[in-house]
Amino acid sequence: MLRRAVGLLALFAAACGEPADPDLTLVTIESPAHVGLSLRELPPSILKSVGLTYGLAVVRAEGLAEKAGLRMGDVVYGVNKQRLRSIDDFRRLVSERSDNPGAVNLLVRRGKNDFYVAIDLGSAPRAPDGKFPRDTLLRT
Repeated sequence: MLRRAVGLLALFAAACGEPADPDLTLVTIESPAHVGLSLRELPPSILKSVGLTYGLAVVRAEGLAEKAGLRMGDVVYGVNKQRLRSIDDFRRLVSERSDNPGAVNLLVRRGKNDFYVAIDLGSAPRAPDGKFPRDTLLRT
């Protein structure tokens, strides 16, 4: 399924008539199985077509991600009310979820609509001290 989604993104970029960026490294982020989320960096040509400077495409939404309302093809471009500029921003903001340690709020673009999706991590496994592990949501 991941290959199919990436293939669709490549076809879309080709249809836009822009050459592929040979220096672009598309990073995929996978969550633990119970969260069920996979995200992939988008190339500049696709970001431009959806009016964003940076974003991560949802290429898999199952488990908690699907329950929260994420769908394949959504573009995540913010975390906890802060816009993303890089994959490092995403990692940092997800690990800083101090205001509500049981949830992460993702700013999502679906078509022409922008909205927040709260992923409730309350049922996620916890460390022996009762805290959520830093990598509960995503890891590369």
